[in-house]
Amino acid sequence: MKVLMYLRISSEDTDMREKNKSESNSIAHQRWLLTDFVRNHPELCGAELDELCDDGWSGKNFERPGMTELLEQVRRGAVQCIVVKDFSRFGRDYLTVGNYISRVFPFMGVRFISVNDNFDSARPGDIDSLDTSFKTLIYDLYSRELSQKVKAARKQRAEQGLFLSPFAPYGYAKDGNDKNHLVIDESAAGVVRRIFRMTLDGDMPSQIAAALNREGVMTPMRYKHDTGISRKWPCIREDNFWTGGAVSIILRDERYIGTVIYGKRERKQIGHWDNKAVDKSDWIICEDQHEAIISKEDFDTVQSLLAQRPSKPYAPQTDRPLKRKVFCGMCGHTMRRDTKPYVQYRCRTHSYTDEYVCTGHGIDEADILGAIEDAVRIYARLAVRLDQMNAVRQERSRREKKESSKKLFALQNEKLRLDSRLQELYESFFSGEISREKYLAQKSSITEREQEIAAETGRLEQAVAEAAGGQSEAIAKYIGYAELDELTADILDELVKRVTVYPGDVLEVKLNLTDELEKLADDLQAG
Repeated sequence: MKVLMYLRISSEDTDMREKNKSESNSIAHQRWLLTDFVRNHPELCGAELDELCDDGWSGKNFERPGMTELLEQVRRGAVQCIVVKDFSRFGRDYLTVGNYISRVFPFMGVRFISVNDNFDSARPGDIDSLDTSFKTLIYDLYSRELSQKVKAARKQRAEQGLFLSPFAPYGYAKDGNDKNHLVIDESAAGVVRRIFRMTLDGDMPSQIAAALNREGVMTPMRYKHDTGISRKWPCIREDNFWTGGAVSIILRDERYIGTVIYGKRERKQIGHWDNKAVDKSDWIICEDQHEAIISKEDFDTVQSLLAQRPSKPYAPQTDRPLKRKVFCGMCGHTMRRDTKPYVQYRCRTHSYTDEYVCTGHGIDEADILGAIEDAVRIYARLAVRLDQMNAVRQERSRREKKESSKKLFALQNEKLRLDSRLQELYESFFSGEISREKYLAQKSSITEREQEIAAETGRLEQAVAEAAGGQSEAIAKYIGYAELDELTADILDELVKRVTVYPGDVLEVKLNLTDELEKLADDLQAG
């Protein structure tokens, strides 16, 4: 038997703990509490004990590393009991938590224990009880209220002109005496001043990027890593280089004139990382909050110059179905879509640096779409074949499930009889009808058999659960494209993960869900 302790704490919990010292949700406290609980329960103390932890993750988000691994172990039948401090540590979405507690875990034969809530799914009355439902709902509402309070508090501090981002912008550093105040980092600030000066002298962002690359000036990301910041920024390569886009971002950043801006983006949903842009009218903008690197006059002049330069007309997203999906295989950066004289994708890296063998040679969009269509057809045919193979296996699995269910029912009845026998045995020993030696001997024999039943039950429950699987999402998705007539913008958006272009117009097409299809093919062939 394996017992899995699950621990979790988020930044909101940390804020709460600082205000209320009497209640500790720290990882160390949770670990101590759960370990002590397991050690003091005879039916658990001899089990294999393991731990999974999500430190810094919101309970509203179930896409946490530790939670993902926990559910994977449940699916494999590798864990028989889950122990948490309280329902909120497992999650703060009462519908999802309730579904796992009352439906998923019982079906998978997994015992769920919430120590502080005095909940144990081994007690039938605890599952779907009114008390349990209210507790999970309260935790959900509390999480929402807490998130709103934290958001309101941060907004209030932002309105006071405090810098709230965890990392200082390029050219600045956090004040050692006040983490919410910026001071100039002269080494990087010199590069920022140079970028503005070159722009005032008439250089284009692409020309400035090329000059910085020729001189080996570190990019903002590489500079921050070199100065000891360990955070990983989204970037194609570690050896990244200056681009016209990176220069333009610096040229438009108002923080270089001493302004603090808060609220440019906000999360779409509590507990999730996805965010969306906020209208500028709703930003919190506080001027003259720290020393400026660029004068207000120079900044305004640069904005005027940028506005005067011709730009490509905006094309709606529907006209650019492969936006940010076509990459150069040599430098790793996205390729630009040109529409004249006809639609092609080109890599612009050669304009900024000569470190890579990107030539700027264009590849027709029609060729890329043709390669994608071929790939979709190949995986659609594979999905049809896998569906046929899966149907045969499912029929065999249904027969095996029926047989396993019969055995499982018999084992469950035997377990009930043994439990009853243990109770009778204890009562006989307590009343003096049998000796201690006889009681211990018979108890040992019954316990040993119950352990055998538990192991066999776990194996059968896993077999029943696996047999219950239906058609996979990947198969269902690609079967629909078996008779594909033409690619549409919706299909491209849904299926294409990335297209990598190598010299000689060699294309590597990566579609969504294909890893699952290939794994299913391996599993079916092995089975």
